Amino acid sequence: MEIRQFWSMLIVAVSLFILIIRLVQKGKLDIAYSWLWIGMGLVMLLLVIKYEWLVFFTELIGAITPTTTLFLFAILILLMLCLQFSIVISRHRYQIKKLTQQIAIKTEEKPE
Repeated sequence: MEIRQFWSMLIVAVSLFILIIRLVQKGKLDIAYSWLWIGMGLVMLLLVIKYEWLVFFTELIGAITPTTTLFLFAILILLMLCLQFSIVISRHRYQIKKLTQQIAIKTEEKPE
């Protein structure tokens, strides 16, 4: 990896990690949903510092270039995000249904 690539990616990885932490601190990102983002920031930082690990994973999966491995990791992360959002949406849908039923029962019991 060239030195300019190293410093550019290091700046991006550290900036992403700091952004995630600041969003959690300000309450704009719930800590329950930030685990994947924090993990992604740490993995990015680790792969920048330990580039030989990326090369090792590239050889391990039989890819030709490290870029292919990075794209594979990116797709897997996006799939995990989709799964996490699906779980949250399902939970919220159940809670909304339950609350709607409770409101219907309360308004039906209310004498006019």
